[in-house]
Amino acid sequence: MSFDDDEILGVRVPRWRPDEPGAPTNFGDEIGPMLVRALRGESVARGAGRLLSVGSILHFARAGDVVWGAGINGKVRQRIQYPLDVRSVRGPLTRSVLLGFGIPVPETYGDPALLFPRLFPDIVPSEQGGVVTVPNLNELGRVAGDGVVSPLADPRQIAARIAGADFVVASSLHALVLADAYGVPSRPLVPEAEHPFKYLDYYAGTGRPGIAFARSVEEAIALGPVAAPDVDLDRLAGAFPADLWAAEKIAAPANDSRDYADLRRASERQRAALVLGIGREASDAAAQAILRAHHTVASQDRALTALLEATSEDASTEDDALVARAIAFLRECPARGDIDRRVARALRRSTHARQLGGGADAIACRVAATGKLSLARRLVSGDADLAEGRAHLAQTEESVPPAPPEAAAGIARRALRGVGRRIRRT
Repeated sequence: MSFDDDEILGVRVPRWRPDEPGAPTNFGDEIGPMLVRALRGESVARGAGRLLSVGSILHFARAGDVVWGAGINGKVRQRIQYPLDVRSVRGPLTRSVLLGFGIPVPETYGDPALLFPRLFPDIVPSEQGGVVTVPNLNELGRVAGDGVVSPLADPRQIAARIAGADFVVASSLHALVLADAYGVPSRPLVPEAEHPFKYLDYYAGTGRPGIAFARSVEEAIALGPVAAPDVDLDRLAGAFPADLWAAEKIAAPANDSRDYADLRRASERQRAALVLGIGREASDAAAQAILRAHHTVASQDRALTALLEATSEDASTEDDALVARAIAFLRECPARGDIDRRVARALRRSTHARQLGGGADAIACRVAATGKLSLARRLVSGDADLAEGRAHLAQTEESVPPAPPEAAAGIARRALRGVGRRIRRT
Protein backbone atom coordinates (compact mmCIF):
# COMPACT_ATOMS: atom_id res chain seq x y z
CA MET A 1 0.00 0.00 0.00
CA SER A 2 1.14 3.54 -0.73
CA PHE A 3 -0.16 6.88 0.48
CA ASP A 4 -0.63 9.13 -2.54
CA ASP A 5 -2.49 12.28 -3.44
CA ASP A 6 -5.56 12.42 -5.65
CA GLU A 7 -5.92 15.80 -7.34
CA ILE A 8 -9.42 17.25 -7.26
CA LEU A 9 -9.59 20.47 -9.26
CA GLY A 10 -6.11 21.45 -8.14
CA VAL A 11 -6.43 20.42 -4.47
CA ARG A 12 -4.51 17.34 -3.38
CA VAL A 13 -6.52 14.83 -1.33
CA PRO A 14 -4.30 11.99 -0.03
CA ARG A 15 -5.50 8.41 0.35
CA TRP A 16 -4.18 4.86 0.63
CA ARG A 17 -4.04 2.87 -2.58
CA PRO A 18 -2.75 -0.61 -3.51
CA ASP A 19 0.71 -0.87 -4.99
CA GLU A 20 -0.59 -2.98 -7.89
CA PRO A 21 -2.93 -1.29 -10.40
CA GLY A 22 -6.40 -2.81 -10.33
CA ALA A 23 -5.96 -4.45 -6.92
CA PRO A 24 -8.96 -4.17 -4.56
CA THR A 25 -9.02 -1.15 -2.26
CA ASN A 26 -10.35 -0.77 1.26
CA PHE A 27 -13.66 1.07 0.89
CA GLY A 28 -12.89 3.39 3.80
CA ASP A 29 -9.86 4.70 1.92
CA GLU A 30 -12.08 5.58 -1.07
CA ILE A 31 -14.55 7.66 0.92
CA GLY A 32 -12.47 10.81 1.42
CA PRO A 33 -11.98 11.68 -2.26
CA MET A 34 -15.60 10.64 -2.98
CA LEU A 35 -16.96 13.09 -0.42
CA VAL A 36 -14.70 15.92 -1.57
CA ARG A 37 -15.75 15.46 -5.20
CA ALA A 38 -19.42 15.40 -4.20
CA LEU A 39 -19.11 18.58 -2.17
CA ARG A 40 -17.28 20.37 -4.97
CA GLY A 41 -20.14 19.55 -7.36
CA GLU A 42 -19.81 20.83 -10.91
CA SER A 43 -17.52 23.76 -10.06
CA VAL A 44 -14.85 24.42 -12.65
CA ALA A 45 -12.80 26.70 -10.38
CA ARG A 46 -9.38 25.27 -9.64
CA GLY A 47 -7.96 25.40 -6.17
CA ALA A 48 -4.67 24.76 -4.41
CA GLY A 49 -3.41 23.15 -1.24
CA ARG A 50 -3.65 19.76 0.41
CA LEU A 51 -6.71 18.45 2.28
CA LEU A 52 -6.78 15.54 4.73
CA SER A 53 -10.42 14.55 4.83
CA VAL A 54 -11.16 11.06 6.18
CA GLY A 55 -9.29 8.42 8.14
CA SER A 56 -6.51 8.03 10.72
CA ILE A 57 -3.99 9.87 8.59
CA LEU A 58 -2.80 12.92 10.54
CA HIS A 59 0.70 11.47 10.88
CA PHE A 60 0.97 12.10 7.13
CA ALA A 61 0.03 15.77 7.45
CA ARG A 62 2.47 18.39 6.22
CA ALA A 63 2.90 21.92 7.46
CA GLY A 64 0.13 24.09 6.02
CA ASP A 65 -2.29 21.23 5.27
CA VAL A 66 -6.02 21.67 5.84
CA VAL A 67 -7.79 19.07 8.00
CA TRP A 68 -11.48 18.21 7.74
CA GLY A 69 -12.70 15.23 9.77
CA ALA A 70 -9.44 13.26 9.86
CA GLY A 71 -8.04 11.69 13.03
CA ILE A 72 -4.99 10.42 14.88
CA ASN A 73 -3.82 6.86 14.27
CA GLY A 74 -3.31 5.15 17.61
CA LYS A 75 -1.09 2.44 16.09
CA VAL A 76 1.81 4.60 14.94
CA ARG A 77 4.24 7.10 16.39
CA GLN A 78 2.96 10.58 15.65
CA ARG A 79 5.00 13.22 13.84
CA ILE A 80 2.69 16.21 14.11
CA GLN A 81 3.58 19.01 11.70
CA TYR A 82 2.98 22.69 12.40
CA PRO A 83 1.07 24.74 11.41
CA LEU A 84 -2.11 22.92 10.40
CA ASP A 85 -5.36 24.59 9.34
CA VAL A 86 -7.90 22.43 11.17
CA ARG A 87 -11.57 22.90 10.29
CA SER A 88 -12.88 19.76 12.06
CA VAL A 89 -11.61 16.46 13.45
CA ARG A 90 -13.05 12.99 13.95
CA GLY A 91 -13.40 13.35 17.71
CA PRO A 92 -12.17 14.85 20.99
CA LEU A 93 -9.27 12.42 21.45
CA THR A 94 -7.76 13.72 18.22
CA ARG A 95 -8.53 17.28 19.30
CA SER A 96 -6.80 16.77 22.64
CA VAL A 97 -3.64 15.51 20.94
CA LEU A 98 -3.46 18.38 18.44
CA LEU A 99 -4.12 20.95 21.16
CA GLY A 100 -1.30 19.34 23.13
CA PHE A 101 1.00 20.10 20.20
CA GLY A 102 -0.13 23.73 20.20
CA ILE A 103 -2.43 23.46 17.18
CA PRO A 104 -5.82 25.25 17.32
CA VAL A 105 -8.77 22.89 16.79
CA PRO A 106 -12.48 23.83 16.85
CA GLU A 107 -14.96 21.63 18.68
CA THR A 108 -16.44 20.38 15.42
CA TYR A 109 -16.56 16.59 15.40
CA GLY A 110 -17.67 13.71 13.24
CA ASP A 111 -16.38 11.46 10.51
CA PRO A 112 -17.34 13.06 7.17
CA ALA A 113 -18.73 9.67 6.04
CA LEU A 114 -21.76 10.57 8.17
CA LEU A 115 -22.72 12.81 5.23
CA PHE A 116 -23.01 9.84 2.83
CA PRO A 117 -26.85 9.77 2.64
CA ARG A 118 -26.94 13.52 2.07
CA LEU A 119 -24.30 13.52 -0.65
CA PHE A 120 -25.31 10.29 -2.41
CA PRO A 121 -29.12 10.23 -2.28
CA ASP A 122 -29.28 7.87 -5.24
CA ILE A 123 -27.94 4.94 -3.16
CA VAL A 124 -30.87 2.58 -2.68
CA PRO A 125 -30.86 0.40 0.47
CA SER A 126 -30.52 -3.30 -0.22
CA GLU A 127 -33.58 -5.46 0.42
CA GLN A 128 -31.53 -8.30 1.90
CA GLY A 129 -31.88 -7.07 5.50
CA GLY A 130 -30.55 -9.30 8.29
CA VAL A 131 -27.35 -8.95 10.28
CA VAL A 132 -24.44 -7.54 8.29
CA THR A 133 -20.88 -8.08 9.53
CA VAL A 134 -17.99 -6.04 8.11
CA PRO A 135 -14.47 -6.91 9.30
CA ASN A 136 -11.56 -4.51 9.34
CA LEU A 137 -9.24 -4.70 6.33
CA ASN A 138 -6.62 -6.44 8.48
CA GLU A 139 -9.10 -9.00 9.90
CA LEU A 140 -10.66 -10.42 6.75
CA GLY A 141 -10.63 -14.01 8.04
CA ARG A 142 -12.07 -13.18 11.44
CA VAL A 143 -15.76 -13.78 10.63
CA ALA A 144 -17.62 -15.97 8.15
CA GLY A 145 -21.17 -16.48 7.00
CA ASP A 146 -23.79 -15.20 4.59
CA GLY A 147 -24.00 -11.77 6.18
CA VAL A 148 -20.29 -10.97 5.93
CA VAL A 149 -19.46 -8.05 3.63
CA SER A 150 -15.87 -7.55 2.53
CA PRO A 151 -14.41 -4.06 3.09
CA LEU A 152 -12.74 -4.48 -0.31
CA ALA A 153 -16.05 -4.09 -2.15
CA ASP A 154 -17.27 -0.93 -3.88
CA PRO A 155 -18.14 1.81 -1.33
CA ARG A 156 -21.56 2.46 -2.85
CA GLN A 157 -22.44 -1.25 -2.75
CA ILE A 158 -21.32 -1.50 0.87
CA ALA A 159 -23.35 1.59 1.74
CA ALA A 160 -26.45 0.09 0.10
CA ARG A 161 -25.99 -3.21 1.94
CA ILE A 162 -25.53 -1.44 5.29
CA ALA A 163 -28.44 0.93 4.67
CA GLY A 164 -30.75 -2.05 4.14
CA ALA A 165 -29.50 -4.11 7.08
CA ASP A 166 -31.41 -4.78 10.27
CA PHE A 167 -28.27 -4.76 12.40
CA VAL A 168 -24.56 -4.10 11.70
CA VAL A 169 -21.66 -5.68 13.58
CA ALA A 170 -18.22 -4.50 12.52
CA SER A 171 -14.58 -3.99 13.32
CA SER A 172 -14.45 -1.78 10.23
CA LEU A 173 -14.85 1.74 11.61
CA HIS A 174 -16.39 3.11 8.43
CA ALA A 175 -18.97 0.35 8.36
CA LEU A 176 -20.02 1.56 11.82
CA VAL A 177 -20.00 5.17 10.64
CA LEU A 178 -22.22 4.31 7.66
CA ALA A 179 -24.58 2.39 9.95
CA ASP A 180 -24.93 5.56 12.03
CA ALA A 181 -25.37 7.65 8.88
CA TYR A 182 -28.28 5.49 7.68
CA GLY A 183 -29.84 5.06 11.11
CA VAL A 184 -29.14 1.32 11.25
CA PRO A 185 -28.59 -0.23 14.71
CA SER A 186 -25.00 -1.37 15.23
CA ARG A 187 -22.42 -2.63 17.68
CA PRO A 188 -18.59 -2.55 17.29
CA LEU A 189 -16.47 -5.67 17.57
CA VAL A 190 -13.33 -5.48 19.69
CA PRO A 191 -10.60 -4.79 17.11
CA GLU A 192 -7.87 -7.42 16.94
CA ALA A 193 -5.59 -5.67 14.43
CA GLU A 194 -6.34 -2.04 15.26
CA HIS A 195 -5.73 0.20 18.27
CA PRO A 196 -9.04 1.22 19.88
CA PHE A 197 -8.09 4.92 19.70
CA LYS A 198 -9.94 5.68 16.47
CA TYR A 199 -13.14 3.94 17.58
CA LEU A 200 -13.27 5.71 20.94
CA ASP A 201 -12.41 8.98 19.21
CA TYR A 202 -15.33 8.61 16.80
CA TYR A 203 -17.84 7.48 19.41
CA ALA A 204 -16.81 10.21 21.88
CA GLY A 205 -17.18 12.78 19.10
CA THR A 206 -20.75 11.65 18.53
CA GLY A 207 -21.76 11.75 22.17
CA ARG A 208 -20.99 8.16 23.22
CA PRO A 209 -17.68 8.11 25.13
CA GLY A 210 -18.55 5.04 27.21
CA ILE A 211 -19.00 2.67 24.28
CA ALA A 212 -18.85 -1.08 24.93
CA PHE A 213 -17.33 -3.45 22.37
CA ALA A 214 -18.55 -6.97 21.68
CA ARG A 215 -16.09 -9.87 21.48
CA SER A 216 -18.12 -11.77 18.91
CA VAL A 217 -21.08 -11.37 16.58
CA GLU A 218 -23.19 -13.40 18.98
CA GLU A 219 -22.29 -11.13 21.89
CA ALA A 220 -23.00 -8.05 19.76
CA ILE A 221 -26.50 -9.31 19.04
CA ALA A 222 -27.02 -10.06 22.72
CA LEU A 223 -25.80 -6.62 23.78
CA GLY A 224 -27.97 -4.90 21.22
CA PRO A 225 -27.25 -1.63 19.46
CA VAL A 226 -25.25 1.31 20.75
CA ALA A 227 -27.02 4.64 21.31
CA ALA A 228 -27.81 6.79 18.28
CA PRO A 229 -25.20 9.42 17.42
CA ASP A 230 -25.49 12.96 18.71
CA VAL A 231 -23.98 15.04 15.92
CA ASP A 232 -24.60 18.29 14.07
CA LEU A 233 -24.40 17.30 10.41
CA ASP A 234 -24.97 20.86 9.20
CA ARG A 235 -22.03 22.04 11.24
CA LEU A 236 -19.85 19.21 9.94
CA ALA A 237 -20.81 19.96 6.34
CA GLY A 238 -20.34 23.68 6.95
CA ALA A 239 -16.77 23.07 8.11
CA PHE A 240 -15.86 21.69 4.67
CA PRO A 241 -13.05 23.93 3.35
CA ALA A 242 -14.74 25.06 0.14
CA ASP A 243 -12.51 28.15 0.26
CA LEU A 244 -9.63 26.02 -1.03
CA TRP A 245 -11.29 26.45 -4.43
CA ALA A 246 -12.26 30.11 -3.88
CA ALA A 247 -10.46 33.26 -4.97
CA GLU A 248 -10.33 34.47 -1.37
CA LYS A 249 -9.08 31.98 1.20
CA ILE A 250 -10.02 31.97 4.87
CA ALA A 251 -7.11 33.39 6.87
CA ALA A 252 -4.96 30.61 8.28
CA PRO A 253 -4.27 30.39 12.02
CA ALA A 254 -1.28 32.24 13.43
CA ASN A 255 1.90 30.22 13.00
CA ASP A 256 4.11 31.80 15.67
CA SER A 257 2.95 29.68 18.66
CA ARG A 258 1.65 32.71 20.57
CA ASP A 259 -1.20 30.62 22.05
CA TYR A 260 0.88 27.52 22.74
CA ALA A 261 0.46 27.54 26.53
CA ASP A 262 -3.29 28.20 26.28
CA LEU A 263 -3.72 25.34 23.84
CA ARG A 264 -1.73 22.95 26.02
CA ARG A 265 -3.98 23.75 28.97
CA ALA A 266 -7.02 23.18 26.78
CA SER A 267 -5.62 19.76 25.85
CA GLU A 268 -5.43 18.82 29.53
CA ARG A 269 -9.01 19.96 30.09
CA GLN A 270 -10.21 18.00 27.08
CA ARG A 271 -8.61 14.78 28.28
CA ALA A 272 -9.93 15.29 31.80
CA ALA A 273 -13.45 15.77 30.40
CA LEU A 274 -13.11 12.55 28.41
CA VAL A 275 -12.06 10.62 31.50
CA LEU A 276 -15.13 11.90 33.35
CA GLY A 277 -17.36 11.14 30.36
CA ILE A 278 -16.14 7.55 30.15
CA GLY A 279 -16.72 7.05 33.85
CA ARG A 280 -15.23 4.95 36.62
CA GLU A 281 -15.94 1.61 34.93
CA ALA A 282 -13.89 2.34 31.84
CA SER A 283 -13.35 -0.55 29.47
CA ASP A 284 -9.83 -1.69 28.60
CA ALA A 285 -10.31 -0.17 25.13
CA ALA A 286 -11.28 3.22 26.56
CA ALA A 287 -8.36 3.17 29.01
CA GLN A 288 -5.95 2.33 26.18
CA ALA A 289 -7.28 5.16 24.03
CA ILE A 290 -7.00 7.77 26.79
CA LEU A 291 -3.53 6.52 27.73
CA ARG A 292 -2.41 6.74 24.10
CA ALA A 293 -3.61 10.36 23.90
CA HIS A 294 -1.70 11.20 27.11
CA HIS A 295 1.42 9.42 25.87
CA THR A 296 1.36 11.10 22.47
CA VAL A 297 1.15 14.57 23.99
CA ALA A 298 3.80 13.75 26.59
CA SER A 299 6.18 12.37 23.95
CA GLN A 300 7.19 15.86 22.84
CA ASP A 301 10.66 16.89 23.86
CA ARG A 302 10.47 18.68 27.21
CA ALA A 303 13.02 21.29 26.14
CA LEU A 304 10.82 22.15 23.16
CA THR A 305 7.59 22.44 25.15
CA ALA A 306 9.31 24.50 27.85
CA LEU A 307 10.64 26.95 25.28
CA LEU A 308 7.36 27.34 23.39
CA GLU A 309 5.48 27.85 26.65
CA ALA A 310 8.02 30.50 27.63
CA THR A 311 7.44 32.36 24.36
CA SER A 312 3.63 32.29 24.66
CA GLU A 313 1.89 35.64 24.86
CA ASP A 314 0.71 35.18 28.44
CA ALA A 315 3.99 33.74 29.79
CA SER A 316 5.70 36.98 31.04
CA THR A 317 9.02 35.13 30.92
CA GLU A 318 12.08 37.03 32.15
CA ASP A 319 14.86 37.58 29.63
CA ASP A 320 17.36 35.31 31.38
CA ALA A 321 14.79 32.50 31.68
CA LEU A 322 13.88 32.79 28.00
CA VAL A 323 17.50 32.62 26.94
CA ALA A 324 18.11 29.63 29.24
CA ARG A 325 15.22 27.72 27.71
CA ALA A 326 16.40 28.55 24.21
CA ILE A 327 19.87 27.24 25.03
CA ALA A 328 18.39 24.06 26.51
CA PHE A 329 16.43 23.49 23.31
CA LEU A 330 19.47 24.09 21.10
CA ARG A 331 21.57 21.74 23.23
CA GLU A 332 19.06 18.91 23.70
CA CYS A 333 16.87 18.82 20.58
CA PRO A 334 18.25 17.55 17.28
CA ALA A 335 17.63 19.54 14.13
CA ARG A 336 14.24 19.00 12.53
CA GLY A 337 13.14 21.42 9.85
CA ASP A 338 9.51 22.05 10.79
CA ILE A 339 10.23 22.31 14.53
CA ASP A 340 13.23 24.59 13.97
CA ARG A 341 11.13 26.92 11.83
CA ARG A 342 8.45 26.98 14.51
CA VAL A 343 10.98 27.81 17.22
CA ALA A 344 12.55 30.56 15.10
CA ARG A 345 9.15 32.23 14.54
CA ALA A 346 8.28 31.96 18.24
CA LEU A 347 11.62 33.41 19.32
CA ARG A 348 11.43 36.20 16.75
CA ARG A 349 8.03 37.29 18.03
CA SER A 350 9.08 36.96 21.66
CA THR A 351 12.50 38.63 21.44
CA HIS A 352 12.05 41.48 18.97
CA ALA A 353 11.19 44.00 21.72
CA ARG A 354 13.75 42.67 24.22
CA GLN A 355 17.34 43.73 24.84
CA LEU A 356 18.94 40.35 25.39
CA GLY A 357 22.52 41.63 25.45
CA GLY A 358 25.75 40.38 23.93
CA GLY A 359 26.61 37.42 26.10
CA ALA A 360 27.33 34.08 24.46
CA ASP A 361 23.96 32.52 25.32
CA ALA A 362 22.03 35.65 24.35
CA ILE A 363 23.78 35.76 20.99
CA ALA A 364 22.94 32.11 20.30
CA CYS A 365 19.30 32.84 21.19
CA ARG A 366 19.21 35.89 18.91
CA VAL A 367 20.80 33.89 16.07
CA ALA A 368 18.12 31.22 16.48
CA ALA A 369 15.44 33.92 16.23
CA THR A 370 16.76 34.85 12.78
CA GLY A 371 16.12 31.29 11.62
CA LYS A 372 19.75 30.17 11.56
CA LEU A 373 19.40 27.37 14.10
CA SER A 374 22.29 25.41 12.59
CA LEU A 375 24.65 28.25 13.51
CA ALA A 376 22.95 28.70 16.89
CA ARG A 377 23.56 25.02 17.70
CA ARG A 378 27.21 25.30 16.69
CA LEU A 379 27.59 28.34 18.93
CA VAL A 380 26.15 26.41 21.86
CA SER A 381 28.34 23.37 21.25
CA GLY A 382 31.47 25.50 20.81
CA ASP A 383 31.94 24.47 17.18
CA ALA A 384 31.48 28.07 16.02
CA ASP A 385 33.25 31.17 17.27
CA LEU A 386 31.19 33.88 18.95
CA ALA A 387 32.50 36.33 16.36
CA GLU A 388 30.67 34.33 13.68
CA GLY A 389 27.44 34.76 15.59
CA ARG A 390 27.98 38.51 15.97
CA ALA A 391 28.76 38.85 12.27
CA HIS A 392 25.59 36.97 11.36
CA LEU A 393 23.50 39.23 13.60
CA ALA A 394 25.09 42.32 12.11
CA GLN A 395 24.06 41.16 8.65
CA THR A 396 20.59 39.83 9.41
CA GLU A 397 19.08 41.07 12.65
CA GLU A 398 18.04 44.45 11.29
CA SER A 399 16.71 42.93 8.07
CA VAL A 400 14.56 40.29 9.78
CA PRO A 401 11.31 42.02 10.76
CA PRO A 402 9.47 41.01 13.91
CA ALA A 403 6.76 38.44 13.38
CA PRO A 404 3.68 40.53 12.50
CA PRO A 405 0.40 40.12 14.36
CA GLU A 406 -1.49 37.53 12.36
CA ALA A 407 -4.95 38.46 11.14
CA ALA A 408 -6.12 35.07 12.29
CA ALA A 409 -4.47 35.03 15.71
CA GLY A 410 -7.87 34.94 17.37
CA ILE A 411 -8.75 31.65 15.69
CA ALA A 412 -7.01 29.70 18.46
CA ARG A 413 -9.00 31.43 21.17
CA ARG A 414 -12.25 30.84 19.31
CA ALA A 415 -11.26 27.18 18.97
CA LEU A 416 -10.81 26.98 22.75
CA ARG A 417 -14.22 28.42 23.46
CA GLY A 418 -16.17 26.42 20.87
CA VAL A 419 -19.84 26.94 20.53
CA GLY A 420 -20.95 23.68 22.05
CA ARG A 421 -23.97 23.31 19.78
CA ARG A 422 -25.06 19.72 19.35
CA ILE A 423 -28.29 18.49 17.90
CA ARG A 424 -29.61 14.99 17.51
CA ARG A 425 -29.21 13.67 13.97
CA THR A 426 -32.58 13.33 12.25
